[in-house]
Amino acid sequence: MQLSHLAQPPLSDAVMSAYRDVVGAFGSSGAQNSIDRAINMIAPIDRFYVSERMNPTGAPHLIAHRLETMLSNRMDDYLERYFRRDPVAQAIDAARESGDTVVLRVGPQDIPEAEYRRPFFEDAAIIERVSFVQRISDRWLIMNVARRAPLQPFSDVEMTALASLSLLLLPLAARQAKFEPQPGLRRNPSVAELEQRFADSFPELSLRERQVCARTIIGMTSEASALDLGIGIGSVQTYRKRAFQRLDISSAFQLAPLVMH
Repeated sequence: MQLSHLAQPPLSDAVMSAYRDVVGAFGSSGAQNSIDRAINMIAPIDRFYVSERMNPTGAPHLIAHRLETMLSNRMDDYLERYFRRDPVAQAIDAARESGDTVVLRVGPQDIPEAEYRRPFFEDAAIIERVSFVQRISDRWLIMNVARRAPLQPFSDVEMTALASLSLLLLPLAARQAKFEPQPGLRRNPSVAELEQRFADSFPELSLRERQVCARTIIGMTSEASALDLGIGIGSVQTYRKRAFQRLDISSAFQLAPLVMH
């Protein structure tokens, strides 16, 4: 088992392409598939699940996942009891401050409890699972990716790319879960649709101001917006400030009601 704190890794073109694919699907019924697709663009995997915890020892809330068919019926067992036996608890404990990201690499040999190890690791021939744990304010976001034999453990290059993607993907996945449409309700608008709504309702906004506002609504940070738009972080903050002045608002919380109708 290997546990380490994550420094800011480099962002490759492949990572940005995968991330933009998820951003483009935000608010649609295909959002979960886009997360799966984005991860596989970086490194082939056989299983992933993204979850959120509001306290270190509380049960996880599942945000998105893809599991082998034989394991799908056991996920409730994990969410109810097996999570307490998962070494990821050590990574959660290590992510003490907001902004901390911890990486944990485990194999079947690192799971002492056979009742948990057999169905989730050995029976599925899992060769390695990697967990990326990111603390944001008062919660923890976790992305688990796993690989089965005959594939090899994740390479250093793949680990760097997955780490980069996790930093961008986890906050967006958490926001997507909050906006997840319920049966019978209209889906949430995509980034492109939000940009168009700003254009239709507030023509005084510039193109960049509309783009920044749309990304702010779906929860993208200044850093993520800058990367997605190919501009500097300072420029994003300037465009947001100008847009707020034109819209006569003072915070991001006042943005959504203007176009979410």
